[in-house]
Amino acid sequence: MSNDIRVNTEVVRGFIVYSRIVGWLLVAVSLIVLLAWVSAVAPLQMFALPATSMRAGAALAGVLAGGALLLSHRWPWSSFLLSLLLTLLAGCELLEFASGAKVICLPDLGGLLPHWPNRPPGKMLELTAVAFTLLGLVGMAVASRQVIWLREACALAVIAITMASIAAFGLVLAGTAFNLPLRMPIVTASLLLLLTLAWMASVPSTGLTRIVVADSPGGAFARRLILPALLLPSLLTFLFEMVQAWLGVSEAQALSLAAVVTGGVVAAAILWVAYLLDRSERQRRTVLALRTDANTDGLTGLANRRAFDAGLAQALRENEDVALLILDLDHFKSFNDDFGHQAGDDALREAGRLLHAELRPGDLAARYGGEEFAVVLVRSDAERVAQVGRRILAAFHARQWPNRPVRVSIGAALAVSGEAPAGLISRADAALYRSKQEGRDRLTMAAEAPAEAKAPPPGHA
Repeated sequence: MSNDIRVNTEVVRGFIVYSRIVGWLLVAVSLIVLLAWVSAVAPLQMFALPATSMRAGAALAGVLAGGALLLSHRWPWSSFLLSLLLTLLAGCELLEFASGAKVICLPDLGGLLPHWPNRPPGKMLELTAVAFTLLGLVGMAVASRQVIWLREACALAVIAITMASIAAFGLVLAGTAFNLPLRMPIVTASLLLLLTLAWMASVPSTGLTRIVVADSPGGAFARRLILPALLLPSLLTFLFEMVQAWLGVSEAQALSLAAVVTGGVVAAAILWVAYLLDRSERQRRTVLALRTDANTDGLTGLANRRAFDAGLAQALRENEDVALLILDLDHFKSFNDDFGHQAGDDALREAGRLLHAELRPGDLAARYGGEEFAVVLVRSDAERVAQVGRRILAAFHARQWPNRPVRVSIGAALAVSGEAPAGLISRADAALYRSKQEGRDRLTMAAEAPAEAKAPPPGHA
């Protein structure tokens, strides 16, 4: 993947803030659950109900995970150590589940604590242990700034686990008997999902998150569509099961309804993407139009002085053979005095059209100021400059001007290697002055650049 993705700095700041909010939220909720688990105070016991809340082991893991996330920016090695402890804690739970042997990671404090009915077990569930083990690896990878691929793979695995668990809880809410190992308390699943997204958001300029924070249409689409894409499967599962269980709809009817709704959701997503694309294209066109207006002479449609200065400097940087023509409409002041400024504007517009018609793609024609024009020719020599100058003179002669013939004087100069724009303009302007002195309506080539205008040979200062 390319490393030159331009990110939206405002979105990056938002992602960092989100990761910190989730870190504090996870620590706060986990501490409340731990306090409820060890307390006999009735109001707190609702936070430790086994059906919906975290178990004590998951709450302890949540404190470690939230703390590691909060420390990841300023104290990465402290974050690494907390993530390592999280991995060891959840790994011990997994080892106990896998081997059946007693592994002392979270002691059973039940005999030492005040008793109240229905206290949930202290051990976390198998799937919760898997998720926290993976999140410990994510935290260590983020803190060490290494193995991005492992960080992304583990984060995606946790997202898959939590989404499956939330979907399973949706089936239970809909009244369907469901007791697969994908079940975990809904609070734990939700916090794990938020935590995984927060870990990815904490390093927004690396990995897959770069696409989401990109300052591009793709980044804008990802920011708007990822969350609905994560939540819709669970929501639709719950709705379909609820319709089937509560309204007595047969399974075939529920599947048909699911197909219709799913198709509608996909169509809505496509329409939303199309709308975003259309809006992005309209914004792009507006920016291009504004940029064009800023660089275009409003009367002639040619480049303005600002665009000419930038174009000449760029041509001299990027090309070996550059020529400059400066043109001035002859006796244009008297033309304005005799026929009015409206006729003068019409003559300037026509002059701009004639110049544009005589140039190749890559050449630049600009209104230099007043009745003066400038033409930048790339990949040109003296012969081509003479040809272009003769064609321009002939075009002005061939045009049937409505009031009286308009003629043009031209001064031209060939750039030398290393010549500055100001020097080239000065030489072309001097050649234009000689054209006017010698009778106007002609092309004059500038003398060769003086020695000081040329670049020094290689190896010399």
